[in-house]
Amino acid sequence: MRRNRTPFKTPSRDQSEYTVEKATQNDVDGIMAVAIAAGKAHKDSEAGFLMDDYEADAAEHTEEFKRAASRSRFFYVIKNREGKVLGFLLAYRKERWLRREPGWMDTVHWRPDFDQSNLEDFVLLEKIAVDAELRGTGLGSVMFSKFRDDANEAGIYDMFSETIIGPRPNFAALAFAIKQKYALAGIRYEEHQGRTITDVVYHRKL
Repeated sequence: MRRNRTPFKTPSRDQSEYTVEKATQNDVDGIMAVAIAAGKAHKDSEAGFLMDDYEADAAEHTEEFKRAASRSRFFYVIKNREGKVLGFLLAYRKERWLRREPGWMDTVHWRPDFDQSNLEDFVLLEKIAVDAELRGTGLGSVMFSKFRDDANEAGIYDMFSETIIGPRPNFAALAFAIKQKYALAGIRYEEHQGRTITDVVYHRKL
């Protein structure tokens, strides 16, 4: 079995086999299908959502995913045995993340007791999404496990993630953060499409 393909069994009764793979440009159409379903203009707090409207800005986001597939070490898809993309996870190492968001570290209101040494080297998990019909089956956790192992292999042991809590909270993402034992590190405010978004910033040792 190739190193970038990790087979596993889902908790579902049919015990179908799925694989976690590094994303390639050939996967982008499948990634976009999942992103569009999770990133519609209407945000469902209970089901979870991605912040952007991927259907309205399909061409822009398609190019973004193509670039990430070529450049990001931590970009994964999960597929069924027919090769259909059922979910994806995208993360960036510190240097690349700060090229995308140069002021990120300065705009976070860090907790007074947060250990700043955790910022020396890290990965930021930017996006994780799973096909709507398969949420709750553990696919996100399996992708996270592969991501964690690869980050450790690269010598990275600190991870950050952001979850929206306002104006519309992402309850599904908050539940995933609790499941993965993320710890609150700070709060960040950002402007997005004319609105102020409030993000919880989480930290976790990998």
